[in-house]
Amino acid sequence: METRDNLFNRRRLLPVRTIALLALCGASLAAGETVRLRVSDNGRFLVRADGSPFFPLADTAWEMAWRLDREETAQYIRRRRLQKFNAVAVVAFPGESKGGQTNRYGDHPFELKGARYDPLRPLVAPGNRADRPDEYDYWDHLEYLIDTAKGAGMYVILLPAWGNCVAGDYGTGAPSDEIIFDAGKARQYGYWIGRRFRDKSNLIWMLGGDRSAVYGRRDYRPVFRAMAEGLVLGAAGTRNGKPNYEAVLISYHPRKWQPNSSEWFHNDPWLSFNSIQDQPKDQIPAIEHDYALRPPKPTWLFEGGYEHRQNRYTPWHIRYQSYQTVFAGGFGVTYGNMHVYYFPRAQDGARKDEGAAGEAKDWELALNDPGGRQMGHLLELMDTLTPAQFLERVPDQKLIEGDAGGVRDGEGLRSDRIQAARGARGDYALIYTANGRALRIRMDRLAGPALAAYWFDPRTGRWRRGGREFSKPTPFLDRVASGPGAPVHVFDPPGRPAEGNDWTLVLRGP
Repeated sequence: METRDNLFNRRRLLPVRTIALLALCGASLAAGETVRLRVSDNGRFLVRADGSPFFPLADTAWEMAWRLDREETAQYIRRRRLQKFNAVAVVAFPGESKGGQTNRYGDHPFELKGARYDPLRPLVAPGNRADRPDEYDYWDHLEYLIDTAKGAGMYVILLPAWGNCVAGDYGTGAPSDEIIFDAGKARQYGYWIGRRFRDKSNLIWMLGGDRSAVYGRRDYRPVFRAMAEGLVLGAAGTRNGKPNYEAVLISYHPRKWQPNSSEWFHNDPWLSFNSIQDQPKDQIPAIEHDYALRPPKPTWLFEGGYEHRQNRYTPWHIRYQSYQTVFAGGFGVTYGNMHVYYFPRAQDGARKDEGAAGEAKDWELALNDPGGRQMGHLLELMDTLTPAQFLERVPDQKLIEGDAGGVRDGEGLRSDRIQAARGARGDYALIYTANGRALRIRMDRLAGPALAAYWFDPRTGRWRRGGREFSKPTPFLDRVASGPGAPVHVFDPPGRPAEGNDWTLVLRGP
């Protein structure tokens, strides 16, 4: 019987130009309800082709493409979809390019040249049958992941390469053996992978990969820009003689505590929306910075603190960084779990570089951690808005009378912040209190003559009136005076002010 190694050795190594002409593999599952997305007309949100809003609730699954087999991939996607996640962030191939790394089926993504990947020599084999190892190559398996997500109604946020393959060292950007792209190779590879998956309606592209685009005099922007141009040309071709940028959604994933995507690329035509990677102490200023830029582009927290990070990030931290950034102007949010993103097994132990995260546990068990399960309640809350209300949402801290609070320690792991958003016409408001302290709300900034008030529990997704919980929106006050001249109204959330006692006040027409 032929060994896997022998199959690998006789794989056809095809140049990028040849591979780009091959027909794409057929979908493994029936198509879901995913359709191509675009930026809303007001430049603040993502919408479907018909203009209906889309709120991305994403999970971080960086290494799924090579750590999971087909059955595990389907298992992961089924579980996250049941928890209401509608997107997943994945890296196309392993960033450890020196020496290479295979996926679960023993396949490399590229030919190895001098113990390094050659990104212009993807390893592909004719055919795509999963029961034929000589046909089912690395890129077929990545396509299976994309199609399985589509069948479940989920989008894939795909990083064509991790940032070390472009910008080298995390801290300094110094060149390293892991750099495999210059501008020319980035453009050709971008073209190939864009064309390889051009028919996938559930793809959102993300460049970067935990790296800055500029480190002092080391400027990697030309390489990232070349990759973006190649992606667009491969995925959508040209329009009026120029790359069809409007047909492809692309953003940039920066490293944390550094300038975010808007610092380098806000005015680039390929950057569809901004992304930030920050911790609670500075995530709100980052969102507010992006929101104020012109021309307007959507922005969001693409990577924040992970559940279990350093054994300090609890479900409460996950909730408040998510609700705060969305109400501050983010169009969606991405969740992360230290025991999911690289799909560990307990017997393997924790990664050395993530030792502060505590001992590893099986990723299947981590999928049921409370912070992840509770993320779906944010999507449920946003779904209570009509499409028009969703697309007219604006941040408004002026709704809050008095101290809006903020972070109460150096990293931002203690918070009493109040964050407010409303409809542009004042027909509704969403106000989040991180620790359940009383809310003094300026009702004169909302439409009159009266609004109903609701308590939404981010822990359970249920609505509170008195001592009772309800599965559907149920007001605890039916008519609160609003509109010009209305007085400040004090709303006292259930329970006593304390870390973990977070609530969302919803005000809208009765």
